[in-house]
Amino acid sequence: MATSDSSSGSMPPSVRFLRAAAAAARQRRRLVLVVLALAALGGWLAAGVYTVANGATAVVRRFGRVAYGGVEPGLHLAMPPGVDAVTVVKTGEVQRITVAGDEGRPLSLVTGDENLLDTILVVQYRVSSPGSYLFRAEDPAALLARAVQAALVDEVARHTVEDLLTSGKAAVQNEVRRKAQEMLQRYGAGLSLVAVAFQSITPPAEAAPAFLAVSDARAQAARAVNEAQSRRDTSLNLEHGRAERLLDEARTWADQRVQKARGAASRFEQVLAQARRVPDQTRTDFYHAMVRKVLPKARIVVLAPGEAPRLDIYLTPRPPAAAPPAAGVPAEGVPPAGPED
Repeated sequence: MATSDSSSGSMPPSVRFLRAAAAAARQRRRLVLVVLALAALGGWLAAGVYTVANGATAVVRRFGRVAYGGVEPGLHLAMPPGVDAVTVVKTGEVQRITVAGDEGRPLSLVTGDENLLDTILVVQYRVSSPGSYLFRAEDPAALLARAVQAALVDEVARHTVEDLLTSGKAAVQNEVRRKAQEMLQRYGAGLSLVAVAFQSITPPAEAAPAFLAVSDARAQAARAVNEAQSRRDTSLNLEHGRAERLLDEARTWADQRVQKARGAASRFEQVLAQARRVPDQTRTDFYHAMVRKVLPKARIVVLAPGEAPRLDIYLTPRPPAAAPPAAGVPAEGVPPAGPED
């Protein structure tokens, strides 16, 4: 015993503590096992606590089957590992893929008028159904690319090369998105297309000069048509203005004639009423008015005593006047002046 006490007195404190703990554990073996079991159970249960970040959705599988397909952001508790498995999917993030040919080269497509175009599409999408996204397709991104490519081939074949290179591009993009979305819904891929846009759509390099020449010719034709339409519109506007002016003048002239006619009719009615009341006075007024109108235009002819008047009525243009007679020579038809009576 003395040897044992001396040897235990020379041990480090840590060794003595471990030996004491082992001795206590041997004495309370059942209690230790219970504590260890509770600690293991608590750690196992604590492993079921998980968090979902903003813009994401969690899918909980219980023994491999989907138990909850749309867990919102926040702190959540699931059954411990081995029972539940939690997968977090980013549903609020818009993702992007490029649809092209092999090795990223442009995809060659045939248009409706049998021309070739090299195209590359950019597709933006997001996950709309996390459960379907995870378990309905082995590779959802590849399925999305194939659906968009199929819709693109079908839609390009329905349009001419001019539509695809000019004003019809936006309509083609929208139609490709709609058709690809319908395919993805039939497959249950759990994806929603946000936008489909052409990154590039150009003719092949070998045919590029011919396409440029055709485009220039079409642009010139369109410019000529626009100029002709502009000239036509200008001419039509001028003619319409001239016609409106003539119509206004005609209406004004007609209104003036009508007003004059109405005034003349009104004056005639007044004179007629006066003539019916005082006919003698009316005839006298007319006579005086005619005299005042005619006398200022009459010529005064002075005749010598005893000379008969001679009235010349010129029904033809008057002959040119004769030169005045010389001094001392009486004019023809006029007697020489005699002594005054």
